[in-house]
Amino acid sequence: MQIFRTTGCAAAGHPEFTVVFAERPPTPYVIGWILDLLEHAVANGQSFSPGMLFPIGWRLIRIIDRQDGTLGCEERVVAQFWEEHLDQAMTDLWYQNAAGSKLGLPVDLTSIDEEQAATVQSCAYSAGLLILDRLPQTGGWAVRCGLEHEHADWMHLDLHQLSVAFPFVTQFLGLPQGTVLRIERDMVEESGGLFAEVTYQDELCTPHGGAHFGPVPTPLDLDLRVRSAIGQSGPGLYRTTIGYQHQHPEIVARLSEPAIPDIDDVLVDWILDDLQHCLSTGTRFVPGQTIRAGWRTLRVVERADGLLGLHEQVYTNVWEEHVELTLRETWYQREVAASLGLTEHLDFPTEQQVAAVGSCVHDRLPAVVLTREETEDPHSSGWRVTCAQEHDHGPWSSRTLWDITDFMPFATQFLALPVTSSITVEAPHTTPSGRIRPHVRHNGRHLIPNPGSYLAVLDATQAR
Repeated sequence: MQIFRTTGCAAAGHPEFTVVFAERPPTPYVIGWILDLLEHAVANGQSFSPGMLFPIGWRLIRIIDRQDGTLGCEERVVAQFWEEHLDQAMTDLWYQNAAGSKLGLPVDLTSIDEEQAATVQSCAYSAGLLILDRLPQTGGWAVRCGLEHEHADWMHLDLHQLSVAFPFVTQFLGLPQGTVLRIERDMVEESGGLFAEVTYQDELCTPHGGAHFGPVPTPLDLDLRVRSAIGQSGPGLYRTTIGYQHQHPEIVARLSEPAIPDIDDVLVDWILDDLQHCLSTGTRFVPGQTIRAGWRTLRVVERADGLLGLHEQVYTNVWEEHVELTLRETWYQREVAASLGLTEHLDFPTEQQVAAVGSCVHDRLPAVVLTREETEDPHSSGWRVTCAQEHDHGPWSSRTLWDITDFMPFATQFLALPVTSSITVEAPHTTPSGRIRPHVRHNGRHLIPNPGSYLAVLDATQAR
């Protein structure tokens, strides 16, 4: 889930909007498009109130009043059941325009709406071949069975009901009158993508056999990793279990204290599963070698029992045999990303990569801003650290991320957020709870933490 909020409506004396995507949007561009649409409508004098309906493409969106004082948007999922998200409206809009673009045909979404009538042959529901025809006489859609047999009677339903019954045809509803599509049912993918043969005014618009429309199938992940059992030889001592099969010492991950209470076993798997996979593919580890785990670097050491151990850095140039700091920091970084719907975009830097720090930054600032930008410099993390004031933050200095987290420990949890992320962090000494209060933007858009997530709970403590 991802939750975004407009930022330009309050200036016009209008409540801001909170926009929810329950699933990943088809493209990041639709996020900016809908937020800009709402802000521009308000800026041009349009007023929205709870219960109001307004169109997005062919769908109707209903405005609702949210408990946080903003306005929300919900869409009809089935019959009279509505949910607060814009997944279907924005997905439909994206793929309807994509279908028209691929075919070189105009798309007019003002010519259709959810209540518009359609006709369907009863036998089409189970047919292996479907014919979709936007009738030139009426502009309405007809769906018929393409097989040779005695056909059943025709049924009348609205386009929303048609979309629920045949969700994969929704992407074609904006095509013009005179369009005919031929769809073989066994060519419809689970994602809603499909191959269709399309004619317009009796002219073939696709190759014989059809063209692909809709979501592209997810490629198969052929990197099937070994998930062998993790051994435990004593309190806080976890180890690989397949080293002996490859004439390699087992590797021990030690916890001197719990990383996160009650889930240590799961967290240790993050490190040892990867090491077991490496062992299974013939990789060998030797004392003195370093490995990456999240944003941290672990050092391989020889233990007194003949096994290999893992050291992590606790202070500058001070290493100890345990991994709980690495696991704890990785857990928080993952939780932050999950709170914002950015788990798939996690981008771990390394401790020794540098950030650009403005000369205005010091440890008593009321707020600091962390901004990550694209960089081609392998020594740079892309992060910039500044104060929250509008001014020239230079001159700049380069400091390692290790150094930055030493004087700003709270920054660690945000370091794996992707490029175009920006976090304004109100310092603990300025908030009622005595904890940090972060405000996150991604691609220039204000992100709201998912309900019940780590960041949402952190934010809720500010109101107590």
